[in-house]
Parts: sequence; structure tokens; C-alpha cells
Amino acid sequence: MPAAAAPLISCVQKLVLYETRARFFLVGSNPAETKYRVLKIDRTEPKDLVIIDDKHVYTQQEVRELLGRLDLGNRTKIGQKGSSGLSRAVSAFGVVVSAGSPFLVEVRTFFHGG
Repeated sequence: MPAAAAPLISCVQKLVLYETRARFFLVGSNPAETKYRVLKIDRTEPKDLVIIDDKHVYTQQEVRELLGRLDLGNRTKIGQKGSSGLSRAVSAFGVVVSAGSPFLVEVRTFFHGG
């Protein structure tokens, strides 16, 4: 039996949930905030939960650029600053407890800030 692959990020300490009209973006980082992962959750499918994990490990700069592109691309009118296409829904600090699978099972939150 092949050995299990090592997790890309072994512990997630900070989670931030962003939203657009069509998707949620759950951004998680390691405790040092040097590695980031992004889960994309589709909001347009009313009957199915569609979660996309691209398996890419982002740097802080790459995450900032990604969020900037998402904000710009989802504004109601291109270049209009007042109508942000991406907004922060919630931030949390904590630990992730998993059951040996690549999916999050439980998140215990120690500090929550908006």
C-alpha cells in the first residue's frame, strides 16, 4: 500500500472567508503566514455543494494578487471603487482538527474578528 502524501500545510492557524456574488473563498495560512491555501465554494448551485481545491500553495504576495484580481473582476462596473466585488465575510484564528483526510472536519476558533 503506498504511503500517504504529506499534507501541503500541516496546520492552519488563520482562516479568512471572502465572498463574491458567485463564490466564497476560504483562505487558510500556516502559523507563520508564509504558506496559504484557497478553497473555492460555489454559491450558484442551490442543490449541490461544489468545493474546488486547486492544491496550490500560495505565498502571501500571490494571495494578495489573487484577491486583488478577484475584487477587480467582480465589481459591478470595472474601475468603480465603491462597489467592491470581493468582501471579507469573517476572520478566525484557531486550529484545524482533521480525520486524516484532506478535508476540514472541525475548526475550533479561539479569536474571531470581522
